[in-house]
Amino acid sequence: MKNKLLALLLTVATLPAFASVDGYLGYTSDYMWRGVSQTSGNAAIQGELSVSKGGLYGGVWASEVDFGDEATYEMDLFLGYELMVSDKFSIDVGVIQYNWDKGYDDVEELFVKGNLKNVSVAYYVDMEDSDKDYMEMGLKLPFVKFMDVSLNYGMFDSENDFWAMNMVKDWGKWEVSLLIMEDAKQDQFMDNASLGLFYKF
Repeated sequence: MKNKLLALLLTVATLPAFASVDGYLGYTSDYMWRGVSQTSGNAAIQGELSVSKGGLYGGVWASEVDFGDEATYEMDLFLGYELMVSDKFSIDVGVIQYNWDKGYDDVEELFVKGNLKNVSVAYYVDMEDSDKDYMEMGLKLPFVKFMDVSLNYGMFDSENDFWAMNMVKDWGKWEVSLLIMEDAKQDQFMDNASLGLFYKF
């Protein structure tokens, strides 16, 4: 699987020069992933570089991590295709490979996402362990005009789920984000929130 994914990413990288190239580099006060800090509550530098043409896209994403062991960074490769069924409905399918510099084996996931106006549903299938499959739902709040606000629900199983609110504000090439986990209401705001600042190019 690893070699196949790398080959697909190389294919995307050889798209014509008129393909779109995007990316960002920035800082987050806590790298939160699926409801759990990946930096033991510490800050992280993150970045992404992606290439797209039509509905096809692929790229690489990276972040510092801190699990209290020898791993220091994570690098993810992704490849997908988004089909716009209508101006309000789209389907996105693809694959993600998670990599760490030390201490952990690579993990591959297949995913399918559906977006209908302000509602999104995504399902991720772990290719080695079905017990790690993950589902996420999102609801954008269009009545909030001064920034993008969404409510998100993530679930591994009935006993392992979480709620979060994500707020994003763009100023040209700069983006500020605030992720607030449900436990932030229990007098533990700093341990359950993440503030990010990113420069897009």
